Amino acid sequence: MAKKSSFFSSVIKLLWLAFFAGILVIAAILVFISKTQIPDTAELENPDYDYASIIYSDEYEEVGRYYRVNREWVTFEDLNPHIVEALVATEDERFYKHSGIDLKGLTRAIVFLGGKGGASTITQQLAKQFFTKYSRNFPKRVLQKLKEWVIAVEFEKRYTKEEIIAMYMNKFEFINGAYGIEAAAKTYFNKKQEKLSIDEAAILVGMLKNPSRYNPNSAMERALNRRNVVMNQMVKNNYLSQSKYDELKKLPIDNSKFKRDVHYEGPAPYFRSTLTSHLKNLLDQDQYRKSDGTKYNIYRDGLKIYTTLNLKMQAHAEAAMVDHMKTIQNRYFDVWEGDNPWTYDATEYQKKIRSESLDKMVRESERFKKLRTKFLSEPTKNIVAAFPKARLRDIDIIRLLNIKKDKKEINKLQRNKIISKTQAKTYEDILASDLFTPLMNQWNKLNKEAKKVFNRKVEMEIFDYSDSGIKKVTKTPLDSIKYHAMQMQLGSVSMDPKTGHVKTWVGGIGNKFFQNDHVTSNRQVGSTFKPFIYTTAIFQQAISPCQKVQDIQYTIPARDKNFGLMESWSPSNSRGTFSKKETTLKEGLKQSLNSVSIWLMKQLGNTEVVKDFTSSLGIPNSKVPNAPSICLGSADLNVLEMTGAYCTFANDGVFNKPVFITKIEDSKGRNIYTAVPEKRRALPSGYNYVMVDMLKYAASAVHYQLDTEFGGKTGTTNDYVDGWFMGITPNLVTGTWVGGEFPWIRFKTIENGQGGRMARPYFLKYMEKIENDNSLNWDKDATFNVPENIGIEIDCSKYQNLSASSESSDSMKMEKIIIPDELEEEFEEEF
Repeated sequence: MAKKSSFFSSVIKLLWLAFFAGILVIAAILVFISKTQIPDTAELENPDYDYASIIYSDEYEEVGRYYRVNREWVTFEDLNPHIVEALVATEDERFYKHSGIDLKGLTRAIVFLGGKGGASTITQQLAKQFFTKYSRNFPKRVLQKLKEWVIAVEFEKRYTKEEIIAMYMNKFEFINGAYGIEAAAKTYFNKKQEKLSIDEAAILVGMLKNPSRYNPNSAMERALNRRNVVMNQMVKNNYLSQSKYDELKKLPIDNSKFKRDVHYEGPAPYFRSTLTSHLKNLLDQDQYRKSDGTKYNIYRDGLKIYTTLNLKMQAHAEAAMVDHMKTIQNRYFDVWEGDNPWTYDATEYQKKIRSESLDKMVRESERFKKLRTKFLSEPTKNIVAAFPKARLRDIDIIRLLNIKKDKKEINKLQRNKIISKTQAKTYEDILASDLFTPLMNQWNKLNKEAKKVFNRKVEMEIFDYSDSGIKKVTKTPLDSIKYHAMQMQLGSVSMDPKTGHVKTWVGGIGNKFFQNDHVTSNRQVGSTFKPFIYTTAIFQQAISPCQKVQDIQYTIPARDKNFGLMESWSPSNSRGTFSKKETTLKEGLKQSLNSVSIWLMKQLGNTEVVKDFTSSLGIPNSKVPNAPSICLGSADLNVLEMTGAYCTFANDGVFNKPVFITKIEDSKGRNIYTAVPEKRRALPSGYNYVMVDMLKYAASAVHYQLDTEFGGKTGTTNDYVDGWFMGITPNLVTGTWVGGEFPWIRFKTIENGQGGRMARPYFLKYMEKIENDNSLNWDKDATFNVPENIGIEIDCSKYQNLSASSESSDSMKMEKIIIPDELEEEFEEEF
């Protein structure tokens, strides 16, 4: 008996010794961790977050976001009380009583091996999110748990309970691209977190246990059961009455509002895309950097970007675009039925260019890139390993094959400065090696397979003018590429002429399929440039809009000292004919007669005076050629530049530099950037109104009238490649371009391809929507400023026989201007 008693006594002593030894070991480990493993003070006091930067409209509505993770910070004061109550009741009942570690919960977890709930506090979970990663390895997981304890205690020393809750709910990833409670509320319920109901808050808090397992979008039944568990915990902790719980638990989960954020959806996708590069360039400047000299990152730093965009007007612009471009596209397909744009009316050289562009589109497709990786990854990897300077793009492989056939090809490439001497040497080394033959064999296999794949019909999604913007069809990938390449595009901007603020931005017909922004793409402007020629002449030489000019073919001869042409230049009118009658400048602009513009160009004597004037309108001098052809619109400009220039006419001759960002703040609300208006007078008020009156007269042929006073000018380029309309009103100026991505994607005749039919109807539809929207408080009665002293008589009825050849024009009565019948019919058809 004594021996037994002695044995049990020894065992008890050993157990106590082991217990205290364990405590000492754990204490030692905790001390070790606290000294060597936890983040430094700076990291603990400033834990790393990625915040989404938010773009706001002119009325402070959200336009879009930039993010690596979609997170928007919410303070504890702004947190929905239902979320806080559900969180504490479910995840950490004694949250307000412990200092980071819940000893009671820990003991329960050890005794019942986690069967009656875990022991992690909210603070520990926060520590885990920031500084540890889950491991299935038991020893590592134990070490991680101990590390979480230490960090949790350190967090509790540095932050209030409220700050810890806010940090936790802002840090947690709710999957589907939603980081933090604000993004989660918008993703799953399409509302701000402050508007969440009790049951909705319970669903999101329920996801904290395992967001994938309790995802209300993909696991509705599990999410519903988990929601009810959360609400039951709220009842137990006196946050929710039993009767309210009984009522709420019967509600189904409504996931109809679920919407994962994608870049091509939402308002103004082209604006948001272009804004990205603009912001990066702006924030790269030294004066807009952080206090420590580092650059702001729009994807991580939670900036607030305030823009001039008006979402109501933007919605009208996008709706008008769909309405108009659907009509244009149907007309295009009708015109081209049975014909192939890639071969139509083309020389052999043009066919080659078009075929190469189609081949380039094939090679840039994701489908081809996957095939390329499959066939070429191994041989290209081997060649690059042997020749580190080697580049093996498709064009390089094609060059290698051509050089293999004809060794002289490499000299030609060097002579034309297509490749350098170093590249040539690398090509020669590759061709001389044993590695080229495997590359050539795989290249041939790739092209053979690609030909099969791109000519085999498969199910796919293509662009369509429907509510969803897509249509499911069965097509060959090659036909799909051609189909999308044959879509006519639109680029349009509207601006407030008094401030230069950009109000709408439509860069194309659908950002999911077409990423090129046609607002910033350079296109030949055609006759929309003519008002600049007319205005220069009016301003420089006080030429009256009632001045008569003969509609005949004018020539600027070769070696003219003012223009320096190598060959004589004698362009025709767009219809190829001349009336040989006299017409006023005012009528010449309305009918867009090339003859009148060339006559004015000759009167001005050089291009510099025109370039000086367009420069004052914000058009870069470098983009306006030193050639008389500018009078017919040979310059390549973009929609934003043209709209900014035309705003000058609507703003009494004062140019405002286009603005689309008003200010930028950091995540704490501190100002980083504020736009400074840039304005200057480009024209005296009187001369400016002369042009306004002419633009109003040019638009008067439109049978479709608006309530708002407006003017405008159409533009059409050679072969009907580009169609333009620049429309001005006292409070809004809208520039619009319509055309194809390629010069051969166009209409065949001027009846369909002119700016009056391609672009002007969009302006009219858009303005009609603006006029009918009472919420915009649009002023239909606004008028252009008419100065007391214009300086030039614009009422042509008061002139007498003023003509270009008359020596005594003041003494002769001006003849009545008659529009030829065929032109009247043309105007009716256009509008």
